[in-house]
Amino acid sequence: MKFPSSSSLLAATALGLLTLSPLSGGQAVNFGGLNVTPRGPQNLNLETGVTELPQGGTATDSKGGLKLVAGAMTLNPGKILTAQNAVLTTKQGGTLRATQVIYDLKSSTVTATGSVTYNDARFKNLSAPRVILNVGSAFVTALGGVKADVPALSGAALVFDLNTMQAVLTGPYTAKQGTLNASADAAGRLLLVFGGNQVVRSSTSPDAATLGRFTPYLH
Repeated sequence: MKFPSSSSLLAATALGLLTLSPLSGGQAVNFGGLNVTPRGPQNLNLETGVTELPQGGTATDSKGGLKLVAGAMTLNPGKILTAQNAVLTTKQGGTLRATQVIYDLKSSTVTATGSVTYNDARFKNLSAPRVILNVGSAFVTALGGVKADVPALSGAALVFDLNTMQAVLTGPYTAKQGTLNASADAAGRLLLVFGGNQVVRSSTSPDAATLGRFTPYLH
């Protein structure tokens, strides 16, 4: 890393901003538990501790199993990572794309907004105004009106568990795939059980215990 001169440091201190040159060889830096490889310069605010990466880069959370590639990033170490034009991949093989992603490191949640799409072995072209990934529990919530091409569905919200093959779609909803052809009003709840990339079982009346696993993520 190229360090600024003492005169540059004095000027930067007066402005509260320090620009660091890009690291050579794509070397990663640890920001509060995230390993970040900048694509360009790093602008460090000396007063707040916030670092801006105007050309983006790659952030990896090895504990949470997440990898984020973005066109621009702002990092408040140990607190929040904000990314624009982002692509996030999970250890379970899911890919989330969004105009903006906010990773709250304290609550271990990733919130994606703006042209959000999600794809994995089960869902193709799943979209919603807002998608929240709970990193610790591996539950994903799509809110505000959700649609998907495969399985063909629409609903008010969709919650699915990355570690199992189950999902719950809330009404008003419609869902079609193979022999599945279900719809309901706003009170409806549809349990989907996947086998590979197909829905192998569904229930329009999930039991209370099953719904109980998903209900906390519907808010």
